[in-house]
Amino acid sequence: MKAVVMGGGIAGLLAARVLTESFDDVVVLERDKLSDEPEYRAGVPQGRHVHGLLVRGGEIMEGLFPGLRDELVRSGAHLMDAGEMRILNPLGWVASGRSGMPLLVVSRPLLETHIRRRVTAKIVDDAHVTGLSFRGSTVDGVLTRDGRIDADLVVDASGRSSKLPAWLAEAGIAVPEPEVVDSRTGYATRLYTAPPEIPVVVAESLSAPDTPRGGIVMRIEGGRVMVTAQGAGGDHPPRDPEGFQQFLDSLRGPIAGMLADAEPVTPVYLFARTASRRIAFEQVTRWPGGLVAIGDAVCVFNPVYGQGMTVAAMAALLFRRHSDFSAKGCRDFQRKVAKTAQGSWVLSSNADQSWAGVEKTPAPLMRAFRWYMKKWQVALVHDQDIFLRFLRVVHLVASPATLMNPVVFRRLAKYSRLDPRPGRRRAARSPR
Repeated sequence: MKAVVMGGGIAGLLAARVLTESFDDVVVLERDKLSDEPEYRAGVPQGRHVHGLLVRGGEIMEGLFPGLRDELVRSGAHLMDAGEMRILNPLGWVASGRSGMPLLVVSRPLLETHIRRRVTAKIVDDAHVTGLSFRGSTVDGVLTRDGRIDADLVVDASGRSSKLPAWLAEAGIAVPEPEVVDSRTGYATRLYTAPPEIPVVVAESLSAPDTPRGGIVMRIEGGRVMVTAQGAGGDHPPRDPEGFQQFLDSLRGPIAGMLADAEPVTPVYLFARTASRRIAFEQVTRWPGGLVAIGDAVCVFNPVYGQGMTVAAMAALLFRRHSDFSAKGCRDFQRKVAKTAQGSWVLSSNADQSWAGVEKTPAPLMRAFRWYMKKWQVALVHDQDIFLRFLRVVHLVASPATLMNPVVFRRLAKYSRLDPRPGRRRAARSPR
């Protein structure tokens, strides 16, 4: 039995790792030319920016590759308690505290390189897939510019740039139009030397509609810090160093001041392809056998929420509990993929719809969501228990249903009386 995985990013590598448990031959086809060392590559344009590996994602990766966490720390990644991140929301610094959840803080190139070294599947780089090979109603391989590759299972993990809808259309298989939510968020990122007093993670969060600017400072390998400025609703940070610095100066928190003794070591890099998008492949009635899709090929999240790698890891685990790749079996698999991403999609897309001009949810429901999230913003500043409950949901360790109980409602009501209008409270200049 042979499986071919299209895409050598995080989703493809994790899928390949799990597939090696049940397939005799697993091949990963990656369009980019790959290096043995951590390097930025064209196929991951957001790789130059801050990446969030949620706690649940870190747990899955450590389970698939025992010792990976320590290996990455030895290479310069940082391990911290997720509850001790310093986060500024529109109403103040959240009531952080120890959560008992280990959080791996790592750059995307370092993480991907170490995973790739651990995967035992055959990885072929500079491989350009041009289409699917069909035998009747079953996909039996892929077409590349160098010829055809047979497969009993083809996995599309090629990410945001996936051509799968077009290839299925060429075969006469109709695919629903994607659902898109665009908060018009843009990033600008620069690397600096890391003065020793800078914490591992300091973040200033966005919040519609009054707080369109935010940023993250994250320690990475090589004694450096990665500084990503974020702007939503079209208020993007500029590329030129002076404009980038002015954007940081405009933030309410201490990010600009923390960099006073840091030296920039790279130019400023931009990224603005942040629209969330999902394709309901599970609704395709004529879905072929021998083909499944995972990761960003199915559901792309706005990177500001850091959900993509973890949802991809959760989808990769589905291969352990699924062995039927007939047409019916593949449709069942796509339903499981959709269910895996559903909770994260609801939380992030509803938040993004709050930005002017992108609202798609019926007005009463959106108003209720906005009201509820404003109550949470207040409670997170005042109540450590509320923060830790919320943190477990954000990191996909607990279900969102855990936030919907009478104890939580009573505490939200208590703190709602302290809610000032956004922007009235000036943030402290230091998280210490």
